[in-house]
Amino acid sequence: MIFDENYIIFLQKLTKEKLQSIIDDYNQLSNIFNFDKVDTKKMKKNDIISKIIEIKEEYLRYFVMSLDKQDYEILKNCLSRKVKNDYLNEKRDFIKYMLNKNLIFQEDNLIIPRDIYMCLINFLKEKEISKYIEKWDRIYKLVDGIIIAYGAIDRKYFDIIISGIEDNKLIIPKLEYYYKKDYAIDNKKIVSLKLTNKKRINNYLKNTNYKMFKNSDFVAMADSKFHHNIKSYKKFIKMLKSNYIFKNNDIKFVDQKIVIPYLYNSLNEEEIAKNNLIDTITTLFEFKSDKLKNKMLEEIVKIRDEFPLWEYRGFSKNEVKDE
Repeated sequence: MIFDENYIIFLQKLTKEKLQSIIDDYNQLSNIFNFDKVDTKKMKKNDIISKIIEIKEEYLRYFVMSLDKQDYEILKNCLSRKVKNDYLNEKRDFIKYMLNKNLIFQEDNLIIPRDIYMCLINFLKEKEISKYIEKWDRIYKLVDGIIIAYGAIDRKYFDIIISGIEDNKLIIPKLEYYYKKDYAIDNKKIVSLKLTNKKRINNYLKNTNYKMFKNSDFVAMADSKFHHNIKSYKKFIKMLKSNYIFKNNDIKFVDQKIVIPYLYNSLNEEEIAKNNLIDTITTLFEFKSDKLKNKMLEEIVKIRDEFPLWEYRGFSKNEVKDE
Protein backbone atom coordinates (compact mmCIF):
# COMPACT_ATOMS: atom_id res chain seq x y z
CA MET A 1 0.00 0.00 0.00
CA ILE A 2 1.41 3.40 -1.02
CA PHE A 3 0.53 6.59 0.87
CA ASP A 4 0.54 9.34 -1.72
CA GLU A 5 -0.99 12.71 -2.67
CA ASN A 6 -4.14 14.17 -1.12
CA TYR A 7 -7.70 13.01 -1.69
CA ILE A 8 -8.60 15.93 -3.96
CA ILE A 9 -6.05 14.79 -6.57
CA PHE A 10 -7.79 11.42 -6.87
CA LEU A 11 -11.28 12.92 -6.80
CA GLN A 12 -10.41 15.07 -9.79
CA LYS A 13 -9.73 11.89 -11.80
CA LEU A 14 -13.16 10.42 -11.04
CA THR A 15 -16.24 10.75 -13.21
CA LYS A 16 -19.15 12.80 -11.95
CA GLU A 17 -21.08 9.55 -11.53
CA LYS A 18 -18.44 8.14 -9.17
CA LEU A 19 -18.30 11.39 -7.24
CA GLN A 20 -22.08 11.21 -6.83
CA SER A 21 -21.74 7.65 -5.48
CA ILE A 22 -19.61 9.06 -2.62
CA ILE A 23 -22.33 11.61 -1.86
CA ASP A 24 -25.01 8.89 -2.06
CA ASP A 25 -23.03 6.78 0.40
CA TYR A 26 -22.71 9.74 2.76
CA ASN A 27 -26.46 10.32 2.52
CA GLN A 28 -27.16 6.66 3.32
CA LEU A 29 -25.00 6.98 6.43
CA SER A 30 -27.07 10.04 7.39
CA ASN A 31 -30.10 7.72 7.79
CA ILE A 32 -28.16 5.85 10.47
CA PHE A 33 -26.28 8.62 12.25
CA ASN A 34 -28.87 11.37 11.91
CA PHE A 35 -27.06 14.20 10.14
CA ASP A 36 -28.10 16.41 7.22
CA LYS A 37 -28.06 15.01 3.71
CA VAL A 38 -26.21 16.70 0.86
CA ASP A 39 -28.10 17.74 -2.28
CA THR A 40 -25.85 17.88 -5.35
CA LYS A 41 -28.52 17.94 -8.10
CA LYS A 42 -27.53 21.37 -9.43
CA MET A 43 -23.82 21.12 -8.66
CA LYS A 44 -21.05 20.96 -11.23
CA LYS A 45 -18.25 18.43 -10.93
CA ASN A 46 -15.81 20.79 -9.18
CA ASP A 47 -18.50 21.84 -6.71
CA ILE A 48 -19.19 18.19 -5.83
CA ILE A 49 -15.46 17.65 -5.28
CA SER A 50 -15.36 20.67 -2.95
CA LYS A 51 -18.37 19.33 -1.04
CA ILE A 52 -16.73 15.90 -0.62
CA ILE A 53 -13.58 17.53 0.77
CA GLU A 54 -15.77 19.55 3.13
CA ILE A 55 -17.60 16.47 4.51
CA LYS A 56 -14.59 14.12 4.25
CA GLU A 57 -13.82 13.79 7.97
CA GLU A 58 -17.44 13.28 8.97
CA TYR A 59 -17.91 10.74 6.19
CA LEU A 60 -14.81 8.77 7.22
CA ARG A 61 -15.80 8.75 10.88
CA TYR A 62 -19.17 7.19 10.12
CA PHE A 63 -17.71 4.85 7.54
CA VAL A 64 -15.40 3.43 10.23
CA MET A 65 -18.32 3.21 12.68
CA SER A 66 -20.27 1.10 10.16
CA LEU A 67 -17.62 -1.66 10.14
CA ASP A 68 -17.82 -4.91 12.04
CA LYS A 69 -14.95 -5.86 14.34
CA GLN A 70 -13.25 -8.09 11.78
CA ASP A 71 -13.10 -5.34 9.15
CA TYR A 72 -12.08 -2.79 11.80
CA GLU A 73 -9.03 -4.96 12.58
CA ILE A 74 -8.31 -5.47 8.88
CA LEU A 75 -8.41 -1.70 8.35
CA LYS A 76 -5.90 -1.24 11.18
CA ASN A 77 -3.53 -3.75 9.59
CA CYS A 78 -3.97 -2.29 6.10
CA LEU A 79 -2.95 1.14 7.38
CA SER A 80 0.31 -0.19 8.77
CA ARG A 81 3.25 1.01 6.71
CA LYS A 82 4.67 -2.51 7.07
CA VAL A 83 1.63 -4.19 5.49
CA LYS A 84 2.61 -6.78 2.88
CA ASN A 85 0.97 -7.46 -0.46
CA ASP A 86 0.21 -11.04 0.60
CA TYR A 87 -1.98 -9.71 3.42
CA LEU A 88 -3.77 -7.29 1.09
CA ASN A 89 -4.44 -10.12 -1.37
CA GLU A 90 -5.76 -12.30 1.43
CA LYS A 91 -8.16 -9.51 2.49
CA ARG A 92 -9.25 -8.72 -1.06
CA ASP A 93 -12.98 -8.56 -0.19
CA PHE A 94 -12.37 -5.66 2.18
CA ILE A 95 -9.91 -4.04 -0.25
CA LYS A 96 -12.54 -4.26 -2.98
CA TYR A 97 -15.05 -2.65 -0.60
CA MET A 98 -12.65 0.26 0.04
CA LEU A 99 -12.01 0.61 -3.70
CA ASN A 100 -15.76 0.71 -4.40
CA LYS A 101 -16.11 3.45 -1.81
CA ASN A 102 -13.34 5.41 -3.59
CA LEU A 103 -11.33 5.65 -0.38
CA ILE A 104 -8.33 3.84 -1.83
CA PHE A 105 -7.30 3.66 -5.46
CA GLN A 106 -5.71 1.08 -7.74
CA GLU A 107 -3.01 2.32 -10.08
CA ASP A 108 0.28 0.44 -10.47
CA ASN A 109 -0.07 -0.17 -6.74
CA LEU A 110 -2.80 0.27 -4.18
CA ILE A 111 -2.78 3.88 -3.04
CA ILE A 112 -4.38 5.57 -0.07
CA PRO A 113 -4.42 9.38 -0.11
CA ARG A 114 -2.36 10.92 2.71
CA ASP A 115 -5.21 12.94 4.22
CA ILE A 116 -7.54 9.92 4.14
CA TYR A 117 -4.84 7.91 5.87
CA MET A 118 -4.40 10.51 8.63
CA CYS A 119 -8.17 10.74 9.27
CA LEU A 120 -8.54 6.98 9.49
CA ILE A 121 -5.52 6.64 11.80
CA ASN A 122 -7.01 9.23 14.14
CA PHE A 123 -10.43 7.54 14.22
CA LEU A 124 -8.85 4.16 14.93
CA LYS A 125 -7.32 5.65 18.08
CA GLU A 126 -10.67 6.79 19.49
CA LYS A 127 -11.90 4.52 22.29
CA GLU A 128 -15.52 5.59 21.79
CA ILE A 129 -15.42 4.37 18.21
CA SER A 130 -13.88 1.01 19.19
CA LYS A 131 -16.56 0.55 21.91
CA TYR A 132 -19.28 1.39 19.39
CA ILE A 133 -17.90 -1.20 16.95
CA GLU A 134 -17.78 -3.86 19.70
CA LYS A 135 -21.45 -3.22 20.46
CA TRP A 136 -22.60 -3.35 16.85
CA ASP A 137 -20.40 -6.30 15.95
CA ARG A 138 -22.45 -8.35 18.40
CA ILE A 139 -25.66 -7.12 16.75
CA TYR A 140 -24.39 -8.05 13.27
CA LYS A 141 -23.61 -11.52 14.66
CA LEU A 142 -27.00 -11.71 16.37
CA VAL A 143 -28.74 -11.21 13.01
CA ASP A 144 -26.41 -13.69 11.28
CA GLY A 145 -27.36 -16.21 13.95
CA ILE A 146 -31.07 -15.53 13.47
CA ILE A 147 -30.68 -16.37 9.78
CA ILE A 148 -28.70 -19.53 10.62
CA ALA A 149 -31.54 -20.62 12.93
CA TYR A 150 -34.56 -19.76 10.76
CA GLY A 151 -33.48 -19.07 7.15
CA ALA A 152 -36.45 -16.73 6.74
CA ILE A 153 -38.04 -14.67 9.48
CA ASP A 154 -41.09 -12.44 9.67
CA ARG A 155 -40.20 -8.84 10.50
CA LYS A 156 -42.74 -8.84 13.36
CA TYR A 157 -40.96 -11.71 15.10
CA PHE A 158 -37.58 -10.19 14.26
CA ASP A 159 -38.70 -6.96 15.96
CA ILE A 160 -39.64 -8.96 19.06
CA ILE A 161 -36.15 -10.51 19.21
CA ILE A 162 -34.38 -7.15 18.95
CA SER A 163 -36.86 -5.20 21.11
CA GLY A 164 -34.62 -5.25 24.19
CA ILE A 165 -31.57 -3.88 22.36
CA GLU A 166 -30.59 -0.26 22.85
CA ASP A 167 -31.02 1.81 19.65
CA ASN A 168 -32.90 -1.08 18.03
CA LYS A 169 -34.51 1.32 15.51
CA LEU A 170 -31.07 1.71 13.93
CA ILE A 171 -30.63 -2.02 13.34
CA ILE A 172 -32.43 -2.23 9.97
CA PRO A 173 -30.71 0.89 8.49
CA LYS A 174 -27.35 -0.47 9.71
CA LEU A 175 -28.05 -3.88 8.18
CA GLU A 176 -29.10 -2.29 4.88
CA TYR A 177 -25.71 -0.55 4.74
CA TYR A 178 -23.75 -3.66 5.86
CA TYR A 179 -22.02 -5.05 2.77
CA LYS A 180 -21.32 -8.52 4.21
CA LYS A 181 -24.92 -9.55 4.89
CA ASP A 182 -26.00 -12.75 3.16
CA TYR A 183 -29.72 -12.07 3.50
CA ALA A 184 -32.27 -9.78 1.88
CA ILE A 185 -34.42 -7.35 3.87
CA ASP A 186 -37.81 -5.87 3.03
CA ASN A 187 -40.73 -4.47 5.05
CA LYS A 188 -42.20 -7.91 5.79
CA LYS A 189 -39.30 -10.33 6.10
CA ILE A 190 -35.59 -11.09 6.24
CA VAL A 191 -34.54 -14.06 4.07
CA SER A 192 -31.25 -15.90 3.53
CA LEU A 193 -29.83 -15.45 0.03
CA LYS A 194 -29.41 -19.24 -0.02
CA LEU A 195 -33.21 -19.49 -0.26
CA THR A 196 -34.41 -18.83 -3.80
CA ASN A 197 -37.61 -20.91 -4.00
CA LYS A 198 -40.53 -18.52 -3.28
CA LYS A 199 -42.89 -21.35 -2.35
CA ARG A 200 -40.40 -22.67 0.18
CA ILE A 201 -39.85 -19.19 1.62
CA ASN A 202 -43.61 -18.64 1.96
CA ASN A 203 -44.04 -22.02 3.64
CA TYR A 204 -41.37 -21.13 6.17
CA LEU A 205 -42.93 -17.74 6.88
CA LYS A 206 -46.42 -19.20 7.28
CA ASN A 207 -45.13 -21.40 10.09
CA THR A 208 -44.87 -18.95 13.00
CA ASN A 209 -43.99 -21.62 15.56
CA TYR A 210 -40.43 -20.34 16.00
CA LYS A 211 -38.18 -21.95 18.58
CA MET A 212 -37.11 -19.30 21.07
CA PHE A 213 -33.39 -18.82 21.64
CA LYS A 214 -31.39 -16.53 23.87
CA ASN A 215 -29.63 -13.71 22.01
CA SER A 216 -26.36 -15.27 23.17
CA ASP A 217 -27.35 -18.48 21.32
CA PHE A 218 -27.78 -16.55 18.06
CA VAL A 219 -24.35 -14.95 18.55
CA ALA A 220 -22.85 -18.40 19.20
CA MET A 221 -24.38 -19.61 15.92
CA ALA A 222 -22.80 -16.70 14.07
CA ASP A 223 -19.45 -17.52 15.69
CA SER A 224 -19.91 -21.18 14.65
CA LYS A 225 -19.69 -22.23 18.32
CA PHE A 226 -23.29 -23.15 19.09
CA HIS A 227 -22.61 -26.84 18.44
CA HIS A 228 -19.97 -26.99 21.18
CA ASN A 229 -22.73 -27.51 23.76
CA ILE A 230 -24.54 -30.20 21.78
CA LYS A 231 -24.27 -33.63 23.43
CA SER A 232 -23.65 -35.46 20.16
CA TYR A 233 -20.74 -33.13 19.37
CA LYS A 234 -19.10 -33.83 22.72
CA LYS A 235 -19.56 -37.55 22.10
CA PHE A 236 -18.03 -37.18 18.62
CA ILE A 237 -14.91 -35.45 20.01
CA LYS A 238 -14.60 -38.16 22.70
CA MET A 239 -14.75 -40.80 19.97
CA LEU A 240 -11.98 -39.07 18.00
CA LYS A 241 -9.76 -38.91 21.10
CA SER A 242 -10.31 -42.62 21.65
CA ASN A 243 -9.22 -43.56 18.12
CA TYR A 244 -6.57 -40.92 17.28
CA ILE A 245 -3.88 -38.89 19.01
CA PHE A 246 -6.01 -35.79 19.31
CA LYS A 247 -5.09 -32.30 20.64
CA ASN A 248 -7.05 -29.04 20.96
CA ASN A 249 -5.65 -27.77 17.65
CA ASP A 250 -6.96 -30.92 16.01
CA ILE A 251 -10.45 -30.14 17.36
CA LYS A 252 -10.24 -26.71 15.71
CA PHE A 253 -9.23 -28.41 12.46
CA VAL A 254 -12.16 -30.84 12.62
CA ASP A 255 -14.50 -27.93 13.39
CA GLN A 256 -13.28 -25.85 10.46
CA LYS A 257 -13.01 -28.61 7.87
CA ILE A 258 -15.86 -30.95 8.79
CA VAL A 259 -18.38 -29.87 11.41
CA ILE A 260 -18.91 -26.19 10.55
CA PRO A 261 -19.35 -26.70 6.77
CA TYR A 262 -21.80 -29.52 7.48
CA LEU A 263 -23.84 -27.71 10.14
CA TYR A 264 -23.73 -24.01 9.23
CA ASN A 265 -23.02 -23.69 5.52
CA SER A 266 -25.58 -26.04 4.00
CA LEU A 267 -28.69 -25.79 6.14
CA ASN A 268 -31.08 -26.14 3.20
CA GLU A 269 -29.22 -28.86 1.28
CA GLU A 270 -29.51 -32.05 3.33
CA GLU A 271 -28.44 -34.59 0.70
CA ILE A 272 -25.69 -32.44 -0.83
CA ALA A 273 -24.34 -31.68 2.65
CA LYS A 274 -24.13 -35.36 3.53
CA ASN A 275 -22.37 -36.29 0.28
CA ASN A 276 -19.85 -33.48 0.82
CA LEU A 277 -19.33 -34.69 4.37
CA ILE A 278 -18.52 -38.22 3.16
CA ASP A 279 -16.02 -36.86 0.60
CA THR A 280 -14.36 -34.62 3.18
CA ILE A 281 -13.95 -37.36 5.80
CA THR A 282 -12.61 -39.82 3.22
CA THR A 283 -10.02 -37.24 2.09
CA LEU A 284 -8.88 -36.09 5.55
CA PHE A 285 -8.73 -39.36 7.49
CA GLU A 286 -7.12 -42.74 7.06
CA PHE A 287 -9.36 -45.60 8.13
CA LYS A 288 -8.28 -49.10 9.04
CA SER A 289 -11.79 -50.25 8.25
CA ASP A 290 -15.14 -48.95 7.00
CA LYS A 291 -16.50 -49.57 10.48
CA LEU A 292 -14.67 -46.55 11.96
CA LYS A 293 -15.50 -44.39 8.95
CA ASN A 294 -19.21 -45.25 9.19
CA LYS A 295 -19.16 -44.66 12.95
CA MET A 296 -17.65 -41.21 12.43
CA LEU A 297 -20.29 -40.33 9.84
CA GLU A 298 -23.03 -41.59 12.11
CA GLU A 299 -21.82 -39.41 15.02
CA ILE A 300 -21.57 -36.26 12.88
CA VAL A 301 -25.07 -36.80 11.47
CA LYS A 302 -26.32 -37.07 15.05
CA ILE A 303 -24.95 -33.57 15.71
CA ARG A 304 -27.04 -32.23 12.84
CA ASP A 305 -30.09 -33.95 14.33
CA GLU A 306 -29.65 -31.72 17.40
CA PHE A 307 -28.98 -28.55 15.38
CA PRO A 308 -31.61 -25.89 14.47
CA LEU A 309 -33.20 -26.47 11.06
CA TRP A 310 -35.05 -23.96 8.88
CA GLU A 311 -37.98 -26.20 7.99
CA TYR A 312 -38.65 -26.74 11.71
CA ARG A 313 -38.30 -22.98 12.47
CA GLY A 314 -35.21 -23.44 14.60
CA PHE A 315 -36.26 -26.69 16.25
CA SER A 316 -34.02 -29.69 15.64
CA LYS A 317 -35.03 -33.03 14.12
CA ASN A 318 -34.82 -34.66 17.53
CA GLU A 319 -37.07 -32.03 19.13
CA VAL A 320 -39.72 -32.44 16.44
CA LYS A 321 -39.49 -36.24 16.64
CA ASP A 322 -39.97 -36.19 20.41
CA GLU A 323 -43.15 -34.07 20.27
